[in-house]
Amino acid sequence: MPQVPSTRWCPTPEQLMILEEMYRSGVRTPNASQIQQITARLSYYGRIEGKNVFYWFQNHKARERQKLRRRLCSHYQLLYSTNSLPHHQFYCSQEAPVFPLPLHHATPSPFLHQVSNSSPSVPS
Repeated sequence: MPQVPSTRWCPTPEQLMILEEMYRSGVRTPNASQIQQITARLSYYGRIEGKNVFYWFQNHKARERQKLRRRLCSHYQLLYSTNSLPHHQFYCSQEAPVFPLPLHHATPSPFLHQVSNSSPSVPS
């Protein structure tokens, strides 16, 4: 039986290198025109579509935020464990910002959860 080619985009090392360099130089959310230019440049190194560029930047930005959140979480956990502050409980979640809470607020209020997760909804 013949193999069906994968529809998932697999960036070449050259494409990744260029995308990462652009990200390091400050490109975070390229507009439609920039996406076309980037796609044209990267197509020299292999198959690519504009949507691949769009989603790469979107995913890369999200992963960078996750890494930062994890580093901050680790930092605050270390800070609060070494200072042994008895009047605070540390609260760290992937969904909410990192901050200490007084013990009488051990569970965040629903309002706080709504505020921390309030971002523009993107249709699927």
